[in-house]
Amino acid sequence: MLNVEVLNIFLNDRPAGKLFRFANGTTSPIVRFVADDAFADDPKQDTLSVSMRARDPAQQASLWKDISAPIFNGADGRLPVFCQNMLPEGLFRAHLAQERGCREDDHFALFAASGLDLPGAVKAMPAVLSREELARLVTQENDALEMSVTADPLPLGVSISGMQPKVGLIEQGGRYVARKRHGVTRIIGKLPQVDRPMLPEVEDLSLSLAQAAGANVCEHKLVSLEMLKFEHGYTLGGSGNFLAVTRFDRDGGKRIHCEDFAQALGVDPGNKYTGATYAAMAGLMLRYPDTLGLTAVHEMLRLIAINELMGNLDAHLKNFCLLYPDGRNPVLSKAFDIVAWSVYITGQGNALALYRTEDPAKHKVSRTLGPAALRDFCNLLGIAEQPCSKVIRETVARAQDLWPDMIRDSQMLDAQKERLLNHLETHPFARRKEGAAAKLQAKQASDQ
Repeated sequence: MLNVEVLNIFLNDRPAGKLFRFANGTTSPIVRFVADDAFADDPKQDTLSVSMRARDPAQQASLWKDISAPIFNGADGRLPVFCQNMLPEGLFRAHLAQERGCREDDHFALFAASGLDLPGAVKAMPAVLSREELARLVTQENDALEMSVTADPLPLGVSISGMQPKVGLIEQGGRYVARKRHGVTRIIGKLPQVDRPMLPEVEDLSLSLAQAAGANVCEHKLVSLEMLKFEHGYTLGGSGNFLAVTRFDRDGGKRIHCEDFAQALGVDPGNKYTGATYAAMAGLMLRYPDTLGLTAVHEMLRLIAINELMGNLDAHLKNFCLLYPDGRNPVLSKAFDIVAWSVYITGQGNALALYRTEDPAKHKVSRTLGPAALRDFCNLLGIAEQPCSKVIRETVARAQDLWPDMIRDSQMLDAQKERLLNHLETHPFARRKEGAAAKLQAKQASDQ
């Protein structure tokens, strides 16, 4: 007799399928998502993930019914990649595991615990099936199965991607409190961290710098910890503030579906730094010219330039997101999780490779956005270089014009201000601009 745990998966409050875990006598349980027939056969179905969308619409129903497809199956007891990427990491995962009373590597239990408030428009609730339904779902009626009870979601359970301590909140009269049992969190509270002095202030400034340089960023503000009326259980750092970030996947009480680029490209969160490149992200954007296309590619390049200028070394796959306002078509979300890590550590470049060539004889990997790398990037994608170069030039010019005063006027520590200003002033972008200005002055002098 095989034991099975099953969760009903809902997308925009519509049944989409079932996620189950069962032990089949192997060393690790099998975890699989199976789409409901009504959802799979609907030609107007909402998009769960572009990674689950067939290139040929006529093949979509067949893809859903291919239960052996890797995208629907977890490995080594992990969830399928789309679901695995919904789980929190680091301190937040440890906190959720403690609340549920399970191990940190019990991915299924953690997913179930946060089933009422997962990212996007996905919900997960325990399912109760008959033995016949279980056999048909799991083993195509070949084995006898026993239903295991999956615990209900935690009343206040919420899953938010990322490593740092954070809480899901709603605002009531200027105070920040936990959501109601069947409500949704509308604000992410990012808390002070013991080993990262002034992290809320650093991230608040970083998002403001990105906006000043032309990026479309999420709403955010610093709030006194005195306004946080929530028993979070974290040991906090020395800052007296937390960062309140308005979720772009919530509109009042409505959930708006979204997915990060690790989900969209089918990459396990453990490979968020190596599983794909910025060029792969751009290639996906170009597949949807009406809602993403070159506009989204240019915005991504703007963000890459911003990250380099401020020393944000952590812009991995999970820190870029697709949003589905109409339920079906992806758009690029507002930018989030932008942090000038140069105030804490020394480094240059980006979290991801800009591109990676497939030919071993001509193997190239670039993590900086220099002129040659940009040319290779554009050639690889078959897009015009000049408009991309213009976006970067304009971004750098705005940053160099506006950032210094913003940094000096910020709430960061003086030493942090000095480190960030030094990173900006010594970045190759700044040196190239100075070199171009010097050449122009020399030319003007020779013409006189």
